[in-house]
Amino acid sequence: MTELKLFSARLRRLENHFRWIKGIALVACVLVAAIAVTAQVRGIPGDVLPSGRLIIGGQARGVANVQDEVRARHFVLVDDKGKERASLVSDNTGAVFLVMYDKAGKARVNLSVGNDGPALTFLDRSGQARTILGSTTAVPSHVYDNGIVELAPPSSIVLFDGKGKLLFRTP
Repeated sequence: MTELKLFSARLRRLENHFRWIKGIALVACVLVAAIAVTAQVRGIPGDVLPSGRLIIGGQARGVANVQDEVRARHFVLVDDKGKERASLVSDNTGAVFLVMYDKAGKARVNLSVGNDGPALTFLDRSGQARTILGSTTAVPSHVYDNGIVELAPPSSIVLFDGKGKLLFRTP
């Protein structure tokens, strides 16, 4: 064999060997990445991950334990200090209420679906209704002096001042 053929054969062997090394390195990198992803952050129970998930018993809630359905009569959402911030409840008349509270624990928003229909109520700091969208019995029907009866509409927009006095209603 000539020197050029020997050199060419040797170069081919080195290239094949290098391809094998690159393949093994790629597989090793994929394995290391897979281990890192499956290991994830464990943390201390009670800590909150950067994603916002709460760690309970070494696992982030909602990651490994997902239920297809959850049934309850009352749900309460609390903040990191254990203070109630929202509540979802139904009563014995069939009405459903989602109430959201401010930092002081006062109800500020009430979304309800009752027998009269849905309503969204915004409350001020004192708990007084300031705006009602939807079905409301806060503004009753009215009978005028000429005998004409104005019924409370099934759906409306109602605004109140700070003392509870009606400012605006449509329709």
